Amino acid sequence: MTGSWETERLLLRDLGPESAAAVRDYGLRTRDFHAPWDPIRAADYWELPIVAERLRAQQEDSRAGRALCLCVSHRDDPERIIGVANLRNIIRGALLSAHLGYGLAPDATGRGYMTEAVKEAVRIAFFDLGLHRVEINIMPRNVRSLAVAERAGFVREGFSPRYLRINGAWEDHVRLARVNEAMV
Repeated sequence: MTGSWETERLLLRDLGPESAAAVRDYGLRTRDFHAPWDPIRAADYWELPIVAERLRAQQEDSRAGRALCLCVSHRDDPERIIGVANLRNIIRGALLSAHLGYGLAPDATGRGYMTEAVKEAVRIAFFDLGLHRVEINIMPRNVRSLAVAERAGFVREGFSPRYLRINGAWEDHVRLARVNEAMV
């Protein structure tokens, strides 16, 4: 599924290669801010052709039902990306689940934008994609991201030691999830 969704203040869009410059700008503006929470990236990760190819691949994953990667902008400034909310590892069948990852530009924090975007991503997962469960994994020291997840209705389910390789080290993560209560 590809498309565009609006909330009260935000626009969430599945962008293609034609938006590579805007996505690159977001990535370069936020890479130092996100470095403690991200994997180590290749030196060419933010080069324009690489970004365009990544966006093309993400749209293909979206059309195939494997992922939905959304760029977040203000509704009144749609060309400037302030965040991302990515539904990945979509699994159908008996599980009907996805993993959600998100990030926000440092100049957009503290205004509730990420919580608003996460709530919309969950609504899309449940009602547009027909999923039953959305899971988030967050490092325990990332208190701001944990607060966003909890404000968006996620419940702590467990702890995963050395779960992901982040910034060069295997990091523990708190596992949180939401279940689609409309699916009985």
